[in-house]
Amino acid sequence: MNTRTGIGAIRIALIALFSLPLASAAPPIKIDTKNLLVSVDAAACRWSVEVKGTPMRLNDVYFLPGDDPSGWKVTSSVNDADSNNLGSFATVTLHGAKPGQLDFDYQISAGKTGNDVLVSLGRSNKTGKAIDLDDMDYFVSRDARLGGATDKWVTLGTQSRNRDYYELWTVINLITPKTYAVNHVVRDKDTGNSLLMGHVTALKGASRFDVRSGWTGKVPDRMQVRGYCSYKIVVPPGKSFAGEKLLIDFNTDALSAMQHQADLIAIAHDIRLKQRRPINLDDREQVANDYSRFHGWMSGGNNASAKKFFDDNGLTDFYWGMGGPGPQGSFGIYGMGGGTQGRPARVNYPDECYLPVHTVKYDGERVIDFSNPLTVKLERERILKWVTGQEKDTGRAEMDFADWWDKWPGQFDPFMTALETYRAAGLPWREAIDQKAPRMVVRSNMQPVDHSYGIVDICRVSEDADHGYETGDSTLAQTEFTGLFTETVLGTTNRFFYNGRVFWNDGDGFHIYKYNASDKKDFTAQEAKVDANFHAIAGNTLFVSEAFNVPYPPDRIELLKRISPPTMDTAYPVDLFERKPARVWNMPVERPFGNWNVLAVFNFTGTNPGRKFTANLDAAKDLRLDPEKEYIAYEFWSKQLIGTFKGKFATRPLSPYDVDVYSIVEKQNRPVLVSTSRHVRQMAFDIKDLAYDGRQRVLRGVSRAVKGDPYQLRIYVPDGFAAKRVELSEGLAPKMAADGSLLTVDYTSATGKDVEWKVFF
Repeated sequence: MNTRTGIGAIRIALIALFSLPLASAAPPIKIDTKNLLVSVDAAACRWSVEVKGTPMRLNDVYFLPGDDPSGWKVTSSVNDADSNNLGSFATVTLHGAKPGQLDFDYQISAGKTGNDVLVSLGRSNKTGKAIDLDDMDYFVSRDARLGGATDKWVTLGTQSRNRDYYELWTVINLITPKTYAVNHVVRDKDTGNSLLMGHVTALKGASRFDVRSGWTGKVPDRMQVRGYCSYKIVVPPGKSFAGEKLLIDFNTDALSAMQHQADLIAIAHDIRLKQRRPINLDDREQVANDYSRFHGWMSGGNNASAKKFFDDNGLTDFYWGMGGPGPQGSFGIYGMGGGTQGRPARVNYPDECYLPVHTVKYDGERVIDFSNPLTVKLERERILKWVTGQEKDTGRAEMDFADWWDKWPGQFDPFMTALETYRAAGLPWREAIDQKAPRMVVRSNMQPVDHSYGIVDICRVSEDADHGYETGDSTLAQTEFTGLFTETVLGTTNRFFYNGRVFWNDGDGFHIYKYNASDKKDFTAQEAKVDANFHAIAGNTLFVSEAFNVPYPPDRIELLKRISPPTMDTAYPVDLFERKPARVWNMPVERPFGNWNVLAVFNFTGTNPGRKFTANLDAAKDLRLDPEKEYIAYEFWSKQLIGTFKGKFATRPLSPYDVDVYSIVEKQNRPVLVSTSRHVRQMAFDIKDLAYDGRQRVLRGVSRAVKGDPYQLRIYVPDGFAAKRVELSEGLAPKMAADGSLLTVDYTSATGKDVEWKVFF
């Protein structure tokens, strides 16, 4: 054989070999919606998402343990028209199987119009044997970006227990991950670019969200994120579950994103709070006893002294109630559920309804097992016994003291998670109240908040907070629980997004003067003003916790008159990502006859009387107003017309231990009602109708009235207008006064009936 010929043949053969088409992986699946680009590598079980035209993105997201796709057989499908009650999506589904492992069904749903990405991970046991399942990753990325650098990225989140709050961290400092249970939100303080990771459903898996610094080079431009769920279950052969829906939302308004998450939670759990448990201002008994009432815990008072106090000071006309006439049921779910508050005890439940363990807390109380159908059956019977005779009553059923609820050994059904057993305990109460006593509310006291979706109407969002205002204790004491007003402020602030969407937020009872104080000191007037106004603005329940057994200063009576009752409007903490605690709360008010804002500014504390607080607010970003329009500001407690602004609003310098509450109304080329004296929410409670007739130059309206309570309309009058006369219904005589651009109209109703009024210009 010719050597040269042989070498040439080999060369030709090699060329032919390397010229053969190589087996290649399937091209990535591409999803292109209005705002999002999603790429999915099905074989590698990895995906990425970016917000078009922005630096916001998650790269190389994985969910398999160890990011190891080897041995998995994965098939994929795409649904470009995935519409459901959560929105319209393009959804990629991956189905995976591997010998000896749970099958998975993994979905990535990209919102067709917004920036939502929903992720779910279901598992099926086709192995023929029981499988233990603890934590399960839904998404992990070592390369999450907002644009810019991590020294500008501020992060906070929400925990499950109502006594666990939040911190403001800078991502660059999170060398060790920070974990939250309900959501974790990261915001660039310069651009507002934000990432929210949170759950939409909480039915079986308890979610967790990690953030840590993610850069390894010279430029800190990324972070590491993780979303996962804790199950702690044994999955029997043949069993499967769908998994939770977790939310990834890039945005430029982190506060709105948190409220959006709550809206999705409400939809997913079919809550319909404002329809099913409205704060109906035309039903004074229901509002007074369910939302605006005496709360005796820690006060040293009692129902008898409180009722006399309310009657003597005319406060029943201001919607203050006693919590309802019947016994208040409680369904504390650790154990015996003793006989307090009129609830039947569980002492006769058989032993199989309890686990073979005792709690460390609460003196070793037995732990009830709600994975056992017999326990649920007996609990339902217990509820029906309690509710009998109270079918037409207002008031509350209490869900109490289960904030350490977790998975315990020895339960009847090891496939049920702690979240599932909790809900099994609470849902019979929800059903009984809805069916038997629909004028009552279900209120939680100290619960894992996210376990209560769809079960409770009013949720305690803080630890006990009625032990006092503040103390000068050294931080060396390392006090985990203070029981002070601090708890209300922190808990209400970082759970603001739930309010009016998932449940009505309850920041616990508040004080205005005399209570059972450990230091024997009464609340000062300024402490009372701050505490009462915070509850009146930031939450939607008013549980006054007072002794009411001595004469009270007139200014405290005035506080109670001006803050009650709550309305269905809710506020958000404008400076949540800037200060802990936030000091500025904005409440948009929408009515068929107009929109306006109620803005509250707090200076909670301070030892230097000369150190005042002011905030410079952006009309669009902070107050959600049109930056091109001019607005009028009026301050409630000082009774001052502050003036007008456009684009920016600087609040008045505020001394320590004080609060300003502004009404902010769009300026018109005609007279505008800017405030009323009845309620600190300024017009949100008392104005039932409002209109201006340009042809007759008449501003008219209808106001709720309280018999004998002086009432004032505050009207901004622009140049070219002057008030001529006022007409009132009920034969009332008005008093009209002008001071520059401010017109006031005063009257006092003799009957308490609604007053129709007309102001002619």
